[in-house]
Amino acid sequence: MVEVYYYIPAEEVENAVECGLKLSECFEKEVIIGNTKMKCISALLNPKDDIEKYRSESLKCVKLELPSEYCFVADRYLYEIGLNHQAVMGLYLDSIMPIKDYPFGLYRLPECLVTSTVISEHISLLDKRLDSPVLFDNSEELYINNIVENLKEDYPNINDIMLYYFYCELEKEGKLEKVEDKGSKAVVFLDKEAGKAFMAKKPDI
Repeated sequence: MVEVYYYIPAEEVENAVECGLKLSECFEKEVIIGNTKMKCISALLNPKDDIEKYRSESLKCVKLELPSEYCFVADRYLYEIGLNHQAVMGLYLDSIMPIKDYPFGLYRLPECLVTSTVISEHISLLDKRLDSPVLFDNSEELYINNIVENLKEDYPNINDIMLYYFYCELEKEGKLEKVEDKGSKAVVFLDKEAGKAFMAKKPDI
């Protein structure tokens, strides 16, 4: 069994917990999985993956406990872009995999495609304080951390690189002033309003 999360209007929670979620009524998209076109409920691997819904007063998060064979993971960002770009929609379809094969952190915004009706016994209201803890704060944070860790293999100074170019962007926006010494890689970025100085190294890439 796997645990995934789904947001529904607050007034519908009681009915969902008592009667379940019918795929025929709740599906949000139809996609090709394998060679079959399937109706899918789009759930989340982490309740904070949609932070607006997580903070919403009008929506409630329910936890779905499901057999893994009815759950597939896909890259939702590719789907959203693919709605207007057919080539990207092809990449979205290629991204679909069984949830048991999905390595956490692979997609920036993963969605769980639930391909079956969810009976009431497998639905419960999420208690944000007392429920079983998730392994990471949200999928996007995990994705970015994984990217940075992988980059460190080829660019051990990746943190310096990111810091330098971040400060350079702030300088372009007029928020900082850059002071360089041609004989040194050290660069000072001044925030005159705050009276602060930030040190960075000019990277070699």
